[in-house]
Amino acid sequence: MTTQFFGMRLAGISSYAPPQVWSNAKVSARLRLARIQRDAQLRRERGHGLTHDEAREFATSDRWVRRFIGFSERRFSTEGQGTADLATLAGRRLLESTGTAPGDVDGILFASVTPSYLYSPPDAALLQEALGIPILQGGVPREMKGADISLACSSWVASVMLAYALIRSGMARRLVVIGADRMSCTINWRDRSFATVLGDAGTATLCEAVPTEEDWFAPERFWSWLDGSHADIIKTPAGGSRAPLRSADDTIDGRHLLAMDGRAVKEVLVPFVSGPGIAAALGKAGWQLDELDVVALHEANLTLNEAILAQWRKGGFRGQVLTAGGRFGNTTSASVPLALSLNGDALTVGRRFGFFGFGGGLSASMAFGTIRHPMLVTADV
Repeated sequence: MTTQFFGMRLAGISSYAPPQVWSNAKVSARLRLARIQRDAQLRRERGHGLTHDEAREFATSDRWVRRFIGFSERRFSTEGQGTADLATLAGRRLLESTGTAPGDVDGILFASVTPSYLYSPPDAALLQEALGIPILQGGVPREMKGADISLACSSWVASVMLAYALIRSGMARRLVVIGADRMSCTINWRDRSFATVLGDAGTATLCEAVPTEEDWFAPERFWSWLDGSHADIIKTPAGGSRAPLRSADDTIDGRHLLAMDGRAVKEVLVPFVSGPGIAAALGKAGWQLDELDVVALHEANLTLNEAILAQWRKGGFRGQVLTAGGRFGNTTSASVPLALSLNGDALTVGRRFGFFGFGGGLSASMAFGTIRHPMLVTADV
């Protein structure tokens, strides 16, 4: 028996960002309110308010965020709007713009770190119903691939890799890959490190099978990395199975929300992604930095990304960098495809690209390829 392999293309990308804009000034005001509330709480509990060092965790301004983070604003969802809702709006636009019937989709890979429901149901199942993808064909159950994928800020690039594996092997022909997160619900308003960074967005990418000679990718053009020895750098202290929420104090103290050691991120991830990480990934692909025409990096923050790009430029990179312009914040799983959707003019046939996700875990996922077909790109932002 001969196994037939296929290639994969990205037929379209759509994105959605909620209309509610939070400027740096609005975030700063919300942090000031949290500081006042925390100071009053501590005065009741220990007889004195915040120390100087404790108060600094709340202190920020538009000037501070622009200087140290690079973002000008971000989008927040309304109450009751979950990650699946963001993905649904992007997914509907994707099917409409590409002329894809729901019945032509045979799988959903849902990349996210903020599931709509903590344990069940999975967002991939919610999206199948929301997009009207049929569950029967000719009166019998229709096979439908599906998975929720959580790999911190590497989730979307890792999901594209998994989509490629399914399509290349012939197990799927047409997959919707979601990159969506409602990061605003993870913010601890006692900690400016994430409060000034995070935002919400949903994206949907259509991955389709093509003949191998038209393949955008190749197995050797995907590269992934994990290092759990630095897991504490970006962490949610409580709320999972290892440390369930035990009391109201856990919620009051924000232990169920994201926490980050920003200095450690800069000291560990930036040197890795800008040096040995990119070198290993390109070495596997057989490419050089100067061969990349266009790249999209996870928009952790603009100053961090600029430090990475500065090292790449020293290594010969001269390509175009696609970003969301600092207007949407760190949208985690949506970050890379959101940047792609906002820069459709740069995604022309013949250009060599690189996608880069990196973040908690610690983790990194990288993908390289060549655009061989026109791609339909839409953004509802």
